[in-house]
Amino acid sequence: MRFAFLLLLLCGCSRDDPPVALGGRTMGTTWSLKVYSPTYRTVSPSFVQTKIQHQLDEWENILSHWRPDSAVSRFNASSSTDWISVPGELVEVVELAQQIGNETDHALDITLAPLIDLWGFGATGRREVPPTEAEIAKAKAQCGWQRLHTRHEPPALRKDIPELRINVSAVAEGWAMDKIARQLELIELSNFLFEIGGEVLARGEWRVGVQTPAAPPGEAAHTLLLKNQSIATSGVYRQHFGAAGKEYSHILDPRNGRPIEHSLESVTVVDDFAAQADGFATALMVLGPKEGRRVAAQYHLNVVWFEHKK
Repeated sequence: MRFAFLLLLLCGCSRDDPPVALGGRTMGTTWSLKVYSPTYRTVSPSFVQTKIQHQLDEWENILSHWRPDSAVSRFNASSSTDWISVPGELVEVVELAQQIGNETDHALDITLAPLIDLWGFGATGRREVPPTEAEIAKAKAQCGWQRLHTRHEPPALRKDIPELRINVSAVAEGWAMDKIARQLELIELSNFLFEIGGEVLARGEWRVGVQTPAAPPGEAAHTLLLKNQSIATSGVYRQHFGAAGKEYSHILDPRNGRPIEHSLESVTVVDDFAAQADGFATALMVLGPKEGRRVAAQYHLNVVWFEHKK
């Protein structure tokens, strides 16, 4: 699972006038849009604000694992192993996540919901001590990307075992950002910076800063120029719990059902598509510094790595 970290700071743009700023809440976090007013032609900022918020609310009703009435939650609550009708958007997001999983030795696995809840990083609430070996084994037996199937006509999902549950948060925000960007382009907005929970999508040229892990707010280690690109970060240092002198990360390794323990503190991925940056950032964090760099080189990914010193 991936939590969004606000590691990306707007450092400045190549214009004299400040951009128009819009924003709201979605998917348990916030969204913001910075757009230069000269690109407004036939629409008003209030129209754009309403359009974005309405669309994000609609998708949250489909993709949220926190909302008990969402399409994801209804699928998770079902014990049926027959095809279960779901919105086409959910099928699209699941297939996107499965594709990234296939490309990363299944380091990204959206069926880890039982383990995420077990470790206290899901909707069931926090825990103060780690689970037992037996609890981990039981939850791991309820997971498995190969047990999840998709269908397009009509859109549906199917699980091989009744206990299978999904959590699509590793790609949902990026997927939504790509969709919103295309909608903004259709109304002739061409120079904007869109952000959800720290992930950023740029149209035009914008400079953003990548923050050093655990650094004070506003302190950027790297400044990157985004040209019609997106950037997403996954890290271990702001979502975790400690017990008996040991820290446990919220990012779980599907192979052993446990929090990752390698030296990576954060991974930032730059890609043409926000969904790709979103999913690969999580997968590379799971893989660690050695395997992660191998996969990044294989797919020619642009990555900023932060490792803690031993």
